[in-house]
Amino acid sequence: MLAAGCGEKKSQGSGTAGGKATDAQTASDGKTVAVKMKDLLFVPKLVTARVGQTVRWTNEDSVAHTVKAEHGASFASKVLKPGDTYKQKLTKAGRIAYVCTIHPNQNGTIEVLAK
Repeated sequence: MLAAGCGEKKSQGSGTAGGKATDAQTASDGKTVAVKMKDLLFVPKLVTARVGQTVRWTNEDSVAHTVKAEHGASFASKVLKPGDTYKQKLTKAGRIAYVCTIHPNQNGTIEVLAK
């Protein structure tokens, strides 16, 4: 089973992440993988990252969202208002499935690769 550490950081501001909801983002060259919450979706829906990198979710929607791991890790954000962010450092390789608890059809996946 996969565990993630380095709890929650919440801040105001906007982040950047390209792609459509079905695009995958790979972040092999940076320390942070960016995911947007937009139009009741996680964009991109699938990201690939490495152990030691951090995933940063930014709420760019007009409604509140959450981020909660369902499988493969254990983390959960507080309610994120528009403009808020949540960060999670990845500590083990594997696949993490996560969801917005406010909008259960809003889900995403992180494929975590070894260093």
